Amino acid sequence: MTEIWKAADAWELLQAHQFALINRAKLAPQEWHEQLPLLPLVKKELRATPERSPALLPLAPDAPYMDALAQNLELALKKPKLRTPCALFDLFEDTKPERLQRHLADCLVPRLASGGKAYLRYFDPTVFPKLARIIPPNRWSLLYGPIRRWTIPFQNEWISFPVPEVEHKAAAWVITDPQWERIERIRFINNALMQRELTLNRPWESFEEYDQAGKVAERAMLAAQKLYGIEDKGDLMAYVVDAVTHGEHFHRHPTIQDLLRTPSPEGYGAASGELDETIWAEAQALARNTY
Repeated sequence: MTEIWKAADAWELLQAHQFALINRAKLAPQEWHEQLPLLPLVKKELRATPERSPALLPLAPDAPYMDALAQNLELALKKPKLRTPCALFDLFEDTKPERLQRHLADCLVPRLASGGKAYLRYFDPTVFPKLARIIPPNRWSLLYGPIRRWTIPFQNEWISFPVPEVEHKAAAWVITDPQWERIERIRFINNALMQRELTLNRPWESFEEYDQAGKVAERAMLAAQKLYGIEDKGDLMAYVVDAVTHGEHFHRHPTIQDLLRTPSPEGYGAASGELDETIWAEAQALARNTY
């Protein structure tokens, strides 16, 4: 069960967590960052410098940087790119910082079932909730380790995801090939969601709306490739954004079927851009009534 925190209640939010996670590769440096007692998540397989790796920050209530951190969260309401933490952690009792640091560093490099290792960007708040849909709960719970609640920013809120309750945890932090294929689509899906948000010209109404749009985007991407053989990235993006905009089954409209079955030399994106509003309204109605 997720829990939503208002970012305006910065002190309450910070006091409910014991550590922040910081993605230093995306960090907009500020003078007060220089004195932060960061614990870098370093793995030799990544060949990354500690200065660019994700890092943990203790959230002790009396720490001298807590006022600046609270102000940063409030500032991020208007300027999200300046936000310092990318996640907040509420831990089980008696968890030592070194254990959390070692655990999260290890989880950056899961083993692939087919052999080899991967780099998992679980620390990215636009990636984390999508991973939770891909990796089964009994294995997803392994990522949490000593973490009781994993809290990520979403627009002007913070959303807490509790550790999944499972009867038996998986034996190892392993990603299967089909799961990794889905994980590799996340960047594309995020770009499609960004495009949709721009056309909406408003924030997402809720995390649920955003999450549902992501599910539609993933299914639409597969449909475009498997049903219609669309591989060009521009055409694929146009199809996915159309699905998120007009409904997952928009493509069943006869005119759009003709366009997809007999592609124009300009490609799907250019051809669909020429369709009038009447056809899109019909496609949207058809999508709503398709189950």
